[in-house]
Amino acid sequence: MLDHEAYLEAELLNAPRRLSNHLFHYTNAEAAIFGILRSGALRLSPFESTNDLWESRPLYPSLMSHADDHQFEVGMELWNELDRLIRIHAKVACLTQDWELPGSVLNPDALRGWNHLSIWAHYGAKHSGACLQFDRNKLIKAFTTTPVPSALLRFHGPVVYRSASAGAGLDGVDIGQVREFGLDAVAINYAETNHGQIFFRKHADWSNETEYRLVLIDQSALPVEFSIREALTGVFLGDAFPSNRMPALLAALQPYPDVKIFQLRHHNRHLFCHPFSPPGHTDSTATISPLKSHNRFGTLDERLSALKESVRLAAQHREHAAALCSRHLATLEKAIGEIATAILSWPQVEVGVYKSLAAIPGHQVSRAPGVPGESIHFESGYMCVIEHLPKHTHTAVAAIAVQVLSGDRVRIHGMIKIEHWKPNGNEQLEHWRESCEVALPDTATTLDSIIKNLKTALKLSRLDFDRDRGL
Repeated sequence: MLDHEAYLEAELLNAPRRLSNHLFHYTNAEAAIFGILRSGALRLSPFESTNDLWESRPLYPSLMSHADDHQFEVGMELWNELDRLIRIHAKVACLTQDWELPGSVLNPDALRGWNHLSIWAHYGAKHSGACLQFDRNKLIKAFTTTPVPSALLRFHGPVVYRSASAGAGLDGVDIGQVREFGLDAVAINYAETNHGQIFFRKHADWSNETEYRLVLIDQSALPVEFSIREALTGVFLGDAFPSNRMPALLAALQPYPDVKIFQLRHHNRHLFCHPFSPPGHTDSTATISPLKSHNRFGTLDERLSALKESVRLAAQHREHAAALCSRHLATLEKAIGEIATAILSWPQVEVGVYKSLAAIPGHQVSRAPGVPGESIHFESGYMCVIEHLPKHTHTAVAAIAVQVLSGDRVRIHGMIKIEHWKPNGNEQLEHWRESCEVALPDTATTLDSIIKNLKTALKLSRLDFDRDRGL
C-alpha cells in the first residue's frame, strides 16, 4: 500500500522551489502590537542573546606575534576582551526566508515562511503570537539607509548551516597590531574580515529556521531600531492568537492600510492560512455555510436518529454488496498485478499498485450515508502508477474499479491518464476511459472485456509516455 507520508516527503524533496521576496519575523502578541506595529520600527537585538552555542559562546581566533612581541604574555584575557568588544556592539535582527512550491504539490505551503511549527513554539509564544511579513528589498533598504551616528559595519544575508565548523580556523589576531592600533580597532577589523563565520554560521540543528539576518556593529551598547512602515506587507496570527488582543491589533494596524491580516489554523497536522475578516465584516459573495443550515426538518433528536439509521442501513447494504462482488474484486487485483509486472520491463520506470477509486469519475463517486443522490452500496478498485525515473516528472496511471448499485446492478470503470510536471502546475491528460453498467450475472464477462481493453489502451498510451520522456 502507498505510504502517503513517505510520498509527501519525497514530493517536497524533489519539487522545484523558488525563493520569494518575503521575509518573516516571529514574535509574541505584545511585542508585535505594542512594540513593532505601534512604533513602526524593528529592533536589532544584542548578538549575545542568540541561542545557538556556536554564537552564544566565544570563538577564539589564533594569536600571532612577531619576535618583537614575544615578551608580551597574552591568552584568555585578550580572547575574552576581543569577544566582548564584538558582542557588546553587535546587534542582529533574525528573520525567516520564504520558499514557494508549485500549486500541483499536495502540500504547497510546506516551506512558506509562516509555516514553521518549531519557530512558532520558540519565538511565536507557542502559537499565540504573530508572524510579520516584510518585503525583503524594502526592509533591507530601510536597514542599510537608516542613519546610525556611531555605526561601523552593516551586513545582511542568509545564514549558512553546517554540521561541522572550522572553529578557530579564522583569520588570526596579530599582537603587534593590537599594540599599534588598539584592541578595539583590531576587533572591528576582525569582525569585518570574518563576518560570514561569526554572524552567518549556525549549527545544522537550526536549519529549519532558514534564517536571514541583518547585522549592525556600532560604538554603542544600546539597541538600534529602524523603520518598517514601508516594508511591512502582512500579519499572520498564530493558531492560538488571543481574541482579546484583536482590538489592539486592529488599532495598531490603522497606519498600515495596505497590510493584509491572515489567520492560521491547525487541522490534521497541517497549518492552513485564511484571510482574516474583522468582526462585523460580511462578504456578499460568501456561500451559505452548512454549519448554519440543513435540509432535514425535525428536532435534533429526530435528525440524529435519521442520521444513525442512514449509517446503519448503508453498512448493511455495503456488507451485502461486497459479498456479491468479492470474486470480481479478486479478478481486479489479479489483473492490475499482471499489468504492473508487465510494466517492470519498461526502461527507467518505478511501478506501484494501490487500492484506489481513481477510475471512477468524481460525479459518480458514492455520497455519504443519508445524503440524497444515486445509491451506491459498495465501490472498490485498484490503480497502477508508473513513475519516470530518476525524477518523477512524468506519471502514467492505469486504474479500474467496480461499483454495486441498487437492484444488483454493477458499474465497471477503466481509465488511463498521463501526468506531466510543469513549472506552473501539472498537466493531466486522460488517454482512455470506459464505463459500463450491467446486471450482476453479466459482471464477469464485462469485466474481462474492460480489462482487455485497458491493457490494449495502455500499450498505445506508452508511445506518448515514452516520447515525453525522450525515449
